[in-house]
Amino acid sequence: MARETEEERATIVGKLSLDEVSLSKLINLMRLFRDAVEYAHALLFRVGVEESEVKRKVTGILSNAWYANSAIKVAKLYKEQERIKLRKPLLYSVGCSSEKGNRNIRLVATDKALIKIPHADGRHEWIKATVKFGRRHLPLIQELMTGSYSYGAGITIKLKSKRENWRKVFRKRLYLYLNIPIELYLKYFEKKHKVQPDANFYAGFDFNVDRINMAIVDSYGRLRDVRNAHFPEVVTLPREKAKVIRQESLSRLLEYAVAHGVRYFAVEKLKRPSENHGKVGRWSLREYLQQMKILVKKVNGVLIEVNPAYTSIDATAVALSRRIDIHTASAYLIALRGIERYV
Repeated sequence: MARETEEERATIVGKLSLDEVSLSKLINLMRLFRDAVEYAHALLFRVGVEESEVKRKVTGILSNAWYANSAIKVAKLYKEQERIKLRKPLLYSVGCSSEKGNRNIRLVATDKALIKIPHADGRHEWIKATVKFGRRHLPLIQELMTGSYSYGAGITIKLKSKRENWRKVFRKRLYLYLNIPIELYLKYFEKKHKVQPDANFYAGFDFNVDRINMAIVDSYGRLRDVRNAHFPEVVTLPREKAKVIRQESLSRLLEYAVAHGVRYFAVEKLKRPSENHGKVGRWSLREYLQQMKILVKKVNGVLIEVNPAYTSIDATAVALSRRIDIHTASAYLIALRGIERYV
């Protein structure tokens, strides 16, 4: 069976709309898929069932082996949690290069998609959906439809707050997201400003919910520049708005770094972001790191992931000695570890 590779991928999002009958079928499938993800997670990480047996059981629930494989992949995203209870229905289908990019959720036009609805008797059906992507994404979507690329596809309901009830808003907030190969994304959205041939500085980044701190050092470890972005308002904003503000802030910092001779970009490598000393939420940290990987490739830079152990402790002494705030000190230490890791 063909599988979606583990290569770096970018995400683009479009708004979905369906007729009432198709919408009802889709929501039923999304609820079933959510239950299948929770069931797979329990079997894999609480009961300890072999993955092949989990797939067999989940296939029985979803009546589709490809959706079952996708549900297991989603469940693995939460492997560090003892148990999960997902707030809203969802659907995801792993990419498949031999099936026009995706086997179960397929683009057929820049504004049309087909979604497979499986049935226990094997007589699966396809429902039609209209999807509206941003105008700048249409050339990329056109190439994606040629079948030359594998793309993961998911459907989600966007909520503005944790308290919002998805049942009241799903008709207006249903979205299709595509996980596409990074090389295709960069083909259409490369940065105009790129790392210069003689650039050799390092930039370290310290990520927080309401700020990003960046320290630029030379190859000898001497602090050359400091640049920070503060956005305290995101703490009270809906998640999507907060995400946009963080992304724009990070993009501006990276452009500043490139303009000031940075080639190497150092970040903490965190396998368990929920244990990041409470500095940053699990999802916002993952978004930071995902965006860094994309942005650094856009500018032809080098991303260095360093061990975060003791960074916060050591930062206190550095902050006092250099008269900088503790978050900037942390960014400075991360930059130094980048030098150690790369040289």
